[in-house]
Amino acid sequence: MQVIRPGGERAAASTTSGRTLSQTLTLLRPGVDDLVDAAFGLALGLVAFLGLATTFSSGRYLAVAALALLLGTALAHLTNRLRWPWPVAFGLALVTNYLLGGAVALREDLVAGVLPSPATIAGLTTLPVTGWKDLLTTVPPVAGDGPYVVLVWVSGLVAGVAGYLLARRSSAPGAALVVPVALLALVILVGTFEGANRGLVGVGATVLGFAWLVVRERRRRTLASTGMARTTRWVSAALLLAVAVAGGVGVAALLPGPHQTPRVVLRTYVQPPLDVEKFPSPLAGFRKYSSDGQRLYDEPLLRVAGAAPGSLVRMAVLDDYAGTVWSASGGAPGDPRSGFRRIGSVIPGAPDRPTNTVLITVLAGYAATSDLNVWLPAAGPATDIQFAGENARDHRASVRYNIGTGQGVVPDRLKEGDEISVTSVALPTDLDGLPAPEGPVVVPPAFTDAMAPAADRIGAAAGDPWSRATEIARVLRTDGFWSNGTRAGEQQYLPGHGLGRLGTFTTELVGSDEHYAASYALMLNALGYPARVVLGGAVGEDEIIRGRDVRAWVEVSLAGRGWVTVPTETFTPSRDKQPNTTPPRTTDQSPAVNVPPPAPVQPPGSFDSLFNTGAPGDLLERPDLPYDWLGLVVAVLRVVGPPLAVILAFAIAVLGLKAWRRHRRRTRGAESTRVVGGWMEYVDRARDLGATVPAQATRLQQASAVGSPEAVALAQGADRVVFGSAEPDADATAGYWEDVMASRAAAVAGLPWWRRWATALNPRSLVPLAQEARARRVRTSPSAPAPETPPTGRRP
Repeated sequence: MQVIRPGGERAAASTTSGRTLSQTLTLLRPGVDDLVDAAFGLALGLVAFLGLATTFSSGRYLAVAALALLLGTALAHLTNRLRWPWPVAFGLALVTNYLLGGAVALREDLVAGVLPSPATIAGLTTLPVTGWKDLLTTVPPVAGDGPYVVLVWVSGLVAGVAGYLLARRSSAPGAALVVPVALLALVILVGTFEGANRGLVGVGATVLGFAWLVVRERRRRTLASTGMARTTRWVSAALLLAVAVAGGVGVAALLPGPHQTPRVVLRTYVQPPLDVEKFPSPLAGFRKYSSDGQRLYDEPLLRVAGAAPGSLVRMAVLDDYAGTVWSASGGAPGDPRSGFRRIGSVIPGAPDRPTNTVLITVLAGYAATSDLNVWLPAAGPATDIQFAGENARDHRASVRYNIGTGQGVVPDRLKEGDEISVTSVALPTDLDGLPAPEGPVVVPPAFTDAMAPAADRIGAAAGDPWSRATEIARVLRTDGFWSNGTRAGEQQYLPGHGLGRLGTFTTELVGSDEHYAASYALMLNALGYPARVVLGGAVGEDEIIRGRDVRAWVEVSLAGRGWVTVPTETFTPSRDKQPNTTPPRTTDQSPAVNVPPPAPVQPPGSFDSLFNTGAPGDLLERPDLPYDWLGLVVAVLRVVGPPLAVILAFAIAVLGLKAWRRHRRRTRGAESTRVVGGWMEYVDRARDLGATVPAQATRLQQASAVGSPEAVALAQGADRVVFGSAEPDADATAGYWEDVMASRAAAVAGLPWWRRWATALNPRSLVPLAQEARARRVRTSPSAPAPETPPTGRRP
């Protein structure tokens, strides 16, 4: 047995220097083994990339993959022939990525349509790192000519370089399959839940892989003759392969297939980064649209072109309830088909029904409502969403979509004038028959159980679950009254749809769309029917949706029909059906009071008059008691004492801290340090009086900001001491402090008494000057002047 090293017949030529052009071209000419390994590597790479057919919307990505594999193989061949170290091949691939990657895979920001721009270079640098996460959190398929093609481009370059280098630099037959198998595993992991071309990819990769192994094994070993002709050997090999394939098919029928074991893809384990729980529920603010006393009642919200008058436009689909509000769910963990994710060029998951395209223009009322402008309006589950306007690019980058609910969100929020072209499917409204539920309920039992008694009480007249659901809707509509709690005499009907509020509502049956929709959806879930609440609006005759057109309705999942719209009118009374808030007149039926006659006046000399020796009315008089002044003082102190104690404690603390600080400045440190402390004491008095003193400035600049002759004299005196040649004596320091205290007293001498006390109790100077300056710079607007330039002179 003899092991043959690939390319050995040209090894001597590789050591020659000073080659001519013809010699170099001859050296670079591939041999038969080079071409065979390159062909197998390219074929296996393309078969692997076929697994991304459902990830991209067009086959253009496959052409990019073929070009990348070919260029990577060529660069690896160049490195091998010139006997360069293998890292050189990856360096050449990196240069190729930046030179050709823009024209091939990232063409949006090219210069003159060919040259890479700084934005192109940045995209080719960041997308291979962060693009995988974005791809996994994007609803497939993505655009076949979009930015995610960069991932295919880079993967193809790396696979081409690494696969060819390993195949030509290793004599082991199985080494050549390491890179193609790794590439196939990567494609499967980042692919979709359904997979693409599974039969073609599986059979193709298996056949090509075994064929390449056979070729490399025959190349590596010299087989002894077995006595059989070449034709006989090929026929025997074909028969063995047929037996192996048949056996594999038979065993595969006994193994659990994809219908029993879910396909393992990374999308299953990657959660979307968007947290929709931070967005408030728009249903809780329903009152501001439905009351003519609110500003949004007549405010235009959306213009919808292409929709019939009266048709419904969904603004927010709310499929999660936690006992307080209906809100949008963030998706079930591990479910790649739920949660808000990026969307590609085609949005899957919509029902197979006719579509309609409408052009929605965001108006001022919608854009200014913070709990509404994050939600993407649509007539139903969308199949295509296109933005227009000056914010279109930002919206395309930030929009997220939940294919489970057919709801989109725009985290950077919709602005006035934004235009959205939405192609969507309108949900049916067919509620006839006795349909069964489809799928699990969307509300946890802990909350549906709380509504079960109300559902049993209201729907007691019916039998089966759907008949009870229909009966509940009828009772709510016919026996209920409509009120949003804003009309006179109806303020007791509060907003909100927590369990406590809904418990009151189901007893009195008075509320708005918010209460009827929230309660009916919960009772449907209690009956076993998955139901969710939708906030939206009805298109007017002028294509405008105003605040008064906003409605709340319910969508229920029925077997064989999918999600079905239950219109507001099905379970909600007319808005004209108001509750009776006038109390009935009652007649006072109490018996008349029997007033006794006045007591007779006894004549003089009668027996009773002998015992009444006082003046008339003496029996009603009370003796005078001394006034309890002490109790009054104690009662007053109980009320005003605590606030006065707090004020007094604050005053004592401020005055004490300032006195302690002044004592430290006057007695601690060297004489020059005490002089500087005196200057700081004067500056703090100026700050307490309201002066703005710069922190990063010289003493003369600070004195100029104070604006008094005393300040300039004190600053000059401090500078003479600090920058002087000798340390001052104690007498000079004491004299400087006397000037400081005199200047401090003069600064407040002409002020009224209350202003002097306000200055003494002002805690501003207790904040260090540098910290105050930093806080002032933070509060300063961008148009304010720049902060002062620090001086270059020495500061103590």
